[in-house]
Amino acid sequence: MPLQIPDAALLILPAAAVGLAAGYGLSAWVASRRRSTSVAPEDAPQPVGTNTGSAAVAPQTPRPPSHKPIDSAPPRAATLPPAADLLLVDDSAVARAKLRRLFETAGYKVHLASDGIEALALLEKGHYALLITDLEMPNMDGVTLINTCLGRPQTARMPILAISGHESLRAKFSECRDVCGIHRKPWVDDILLSHAATLVGARPRRTTAAAERHEADHSV
Repeated sequence: MPLQIPDAALLILPAAAVGLAAGYGLSAWVASRRRSTSVAPEDAPQPVGTNTGSAAVAPQTPRPPSHKPIDSAPPRAATLPPAADLLLVDDSAVARAKLRRLFETAGYKVHLASDGIEALALLEKGHYALLITDLEMPNMDGVTLINTCLGRPQTARMPILAISGHESLRAKFSECRDVCGIHRKPWVDDILLSHAATLVGARPRRTTAAAERHEADHSV
């Protein structure tokens, strides 16, 4: 007996086929759209600096302008060559002779000056470990000499002792407070020597014969 298919079913079958075909077409269209909008790996944007087959340009970091450092520190004083241990300054020839004999016998090398101007000229040429100066002198007195030395970089740290025959040492000390000490004339040899040794350091003492020969060779 032949299969009987109702007319209504015949109408449904073509419609279903059409629907399936339409659904398949829609799915294929959506898939093709996705493929067309997706980015291929080789077309994807690459990080700067990676090798993509062509020379990649690395970003150029701007360099700060080069400036030479500015030295704001004050210039250092020029180092002077050693001249002698002591610079002895006094306008009295007798006082200079006594000071020289005292310190040379004690082993010190000394230079002499008769006033502040001569002393400054010697200080321009070399370094001294200690300055011993009279306070009352012509041309440039000891107070002016002391203050000038303290104001110059090359002599600002040089220790200074003053000697004076002035009646009031307290008044003279107020004029030059930055000295290491003031000794009254006539000074006491042992005390002045001890004070100098404290500031400079002791030196080997000369023998009496050697001191006399040296004094004869350097008489004033």
